Amino acid sequence: MLCPDCGSKNIEGSESCASCGGSLVDDIPSSDVERGITSHSVNVLCPREAVCVQVETPVRDVVALMAQKNAGCVLVENGADLVGVFSERDMLNKVSSDLDRLGHPVSEFMTPKPFTITKRDSIGYALQAMDVGGYRHLPVVNASGIAIGILSVRDILRFLCIRYAKSRG
Repeated sequence: MLCPDCGSKNIEGSESCASCGGSLVDDIPSSDVERGITSHSVNVLCPREAVCVQVETPVRDVVALMAQKNAGCVLVENGADLVGVFSERDMLNKVSSDLDRLGHPVSEFMTPKPFTITKRDSIGYALQAMDVGGYRHLPVVNASGIAIGILSVRDILRFLCIRYAKSRG
């Protein structure tokens, strides 16, 4: 359960936030859409299988793989450890001005230490993380922290569109 005041994750059923002490019971979802994002887990969105590369992979190869897989980002790993995310935005902002960088390792241009979610986290939690962090993609990890998927803002928008259409009857 997310705190409406500070956004901290709390144990379901808690009456006050463990981080800021704010009330978790006063803010009752008022609409079907709001209830949907707070009560449904990320798992209902069926996150896509993550496209993963190793830290030393040249950007040129990463971009080709992204195009081949029709992926907006890749997860960057060091062995099995998730260490970063490389997205279309990273390509545009960090690489495109000097195409000689295409031969450099992706680790030089990735966004390091990405914020992650699990399939059990609520859609609202993922949405809030995307909003606060300015992310378009969130890695989905298992209990061991191993990347198992990727959630995009489009996945959430699709869910919201369906919920909103159902709520309008």
